[in-house]
Amino acid sequence: MNAQEIETSLLSRPLPDLLPQDEGWVWPRYDGLSIANLPATVAALFGGELPDALPPLPRELWADWLPGLRRVVLVILDALGYRLLQGMWAAGEGQPLADLAEAGRLVPLTSVFPSTTDAALVSLRSGVAPGTHSYLAYEMYLRELGLAANAILLSPVWSRQRDLLVDWGLKPEALVASPPLAEYLAGQGITTRAVLSSAFIRSGFTQMLYQGVGKLRGHLQASDLWVHLRHVLGKTRGQRAFITAYWSGLDTLAHAYGPETDMWQAEFRSVCHLLAREFLAPLPAADRQGTLLLITADHGQLRIPAEQIVTANEDPELSQHLMVPITGESRAAFVYPRPGHAPAIRDYLAEAFPGWFAVLDSADVLEAGLLGKPIADETYARAGELLVLPRGRHALQRAKPGVSLLGRHGGLTQEEMLVPLIGTRLEGV
Repeated sequence: MNAQEIETSLLSRPLPDLLPQDEGWVWPRYDGLSIANLPATVAALFGGELPDALPPLPRELWADWLPGLRRVVLVILDALGYRLLQGMWAAGEGQPLADLAEAGRLVPLTSVFPSTTDAALVSLRSGVAPGTHSYLAYEMYLRELGLAANAILLSPVWSRQRDLLVDWGLKPEALVASPPLAEYLAGQGITTRAVLSSAFIRSGFTQMLYQGVGKLRGHLQASDLWVHLRHVLGKTRGQRAFITAYWSGLDTLAHAYGPETDMWQAEFRSVCHLLAREFLAPLPAADRQGTLLLITADHGQLRIPAEQIVTANEDPELSQHLMVPITGESRAAFVYPRPGHAPAIRDYLAEAFPGWFAVLDSADVLEAGLLGKPIADETYARAGELLVLPRGRHALQRAKPGVSLLGRHGGLTQEEMLVPLIGTRLEGV
């Protein structure tokens, strides 16, 4: 299968009747063409089978990477959506990534749902869908604590104090129902390493996300990320190793200024330049040998006009029907009505904002498989009673963020759901 054939397959998957059929939405392909299938693929590349995980990508997409393979390097470029990448390539930008795709393989994949960093990174950690690992979105209602929490900061949504819930006694790894890929690989004698932001290296979220990884390296900017990654390859030369790296800059710029802006494009060009100049160009032949480089993303982004965003805590008519704050994402909102108030929420959103939202029963959505299966018990609690999916370029947020967010994600559009996977054996680069 080539990239165009895979894209056609992703876009032609029929949607369940409970979803609007006229939005061009993309169903997450947990059956073998999503980022949640990458951990099982990594295990298969090392000759193993990840227990209780989603299946690997189709074998024809990775079998030719196997001969002599000893190391897999997975780089996650937050918010590098497939449509954004295609747009930059069409404009003649991003040649280092285009060269890697040409030398290896480009595979379009879907993100998970919600198409957001928290859910996606935990799926990349564990090889299961969000419905199974239960880490659903940026904001989640935690029934064990009786509060709505920020899932990255691990704080109540009304606080910006990082790891406040950890200080209260919360164990971050207890929030996830699935074991990590790193622990499985370690049991197979495979070295694991990770390169991530120094600002988060000691956080509770990182403690959970990188559970089982042998050593973590912190970077300060994109420049030293690539240098650190090159050094890690030198340190693990000759070993069987799985190495991950994560960069958030594209996501940060897309949120702040919007995707496809001059600022976002400048960050994209910077990432590509550093990849070529600080990682690939100086990488010795000995560190290329037997090494597979995989580059992917957790989700894409979509620009949402401010006038098309509903803010729940500034809307008294909506707020009066809520039992707890709206959680989830502004493009995939989990709603907890007061007992008996679900019909009133449906009626209000339909009448006040006609055509803006699809309001669904969360239980129906879960059973349809939008968040994957099997469904963990905790997922039912964290998914609310209703799921509000904004149609078009609309959003429903709990409160106004502290900084303007011009770019958003979490929903089912192609811009949010489609991501690239570029895979290249480094001997040939």
